[in-house]
Amino acid sequence: MNLPRKLKDMVVHGNGESFMGECKTFTRPPLEMEGEDWRGGGMIAPVKIFTGLQALEVEHTYGGEIPALNATFAEHAVDATQLRFTGAYQEAAEGRYDHVEITVRGRTFAIDAGGDEVGGDTEVTYKTACSYYKQVRNGRVEFEIDVLNKVFIVHGVDRMAEERRILGFA
Repeated sequence: MNLPRKLKDMVVHGNGESFMGECKTFTRPPLEMEGEDWRGGGMIAPVKIFTGLQALEVEHTYGGEIPALNATFAEHAVDATQLRFTGAYQEAAEGRYDHVEITVRGRTFAIDAGGDEVGGDTEVTYKTACSYYKQVRNGRVEFEIDVLNKVFIVHGVDRMAEERRILGFA
């Protein structure tokens, strides 16, 4: 019998600093291909022709402001913010754990500090536009996307290797 894997605990690190006990949610970027429909003569329906990936963005929410993340706001370097999410997901039927680690590099482009209320709960949401995304489960790379270096790996298959070779990338 299979039951879902549930996140039992997580830690987020930013630029080498631990945010243990501070991160409430970490929302991965939706992985979505961009494309256009093509319907040529003799076809009864269009097919989607992939033209690239949608922009990658993570959203992470904390129980208050994170000065280290505030300091990276609107940096010019496309990899000024480096985040690492580590999660322990437990499969409910047999109790096995999956170790999921997500690494992103990008820029903090939005900070939403919400409202401040005396005695109230605070919550600050950061948005990071990613130039690099890597997801590893139990030591195996599931996804690695390096926008600037044209790397797009899905479960060990480098979908851009031939294109890089043709274009003369190292």
